Amino acid sequence: MKPLKGLLPLSSWIMRLSIVFFALTRYGNTVLHFNIQSVMFYVSILFVVFSFLLFVGGFLAKNTFTVISALVLVLVTGYHAFLNLGSKLNYNFAIFVLVGSICLYFVSSGNKR
Repeated sequence: MKPLKGLLPLSSWIMRLSIVFFALTRYGNTVLHFNIQSVMFYVSILFVVFSFLLFVGGFLAKNTFTVISALVLVLVTGYHAFLNLGSKLNYNFAIFVLVGSICLYFVSSGNKR
């Protein structure tokens, strides 16, 4: 069976939206509490801002915006995955691996149309 190449743009936008949705649900409360003395506040700000930039990068013609945003998200996700790995392999670690793999896709493909 041949792949459905016509669905590639749709799936790309769904992945972008899922990263934004993940950022808002996972880090929204941390950002709203505005605790500037916490490292997690700055990590949360990074994730929320760059997830929106990844989404906005999809509307631009050049790949640079998308690739840089996705690279920052891969690094932040790797940081979270490393923190969750300290206890054991669990659901949170698996979620961060999935999010990281989506971001790595955008690092490698950019705005493939």
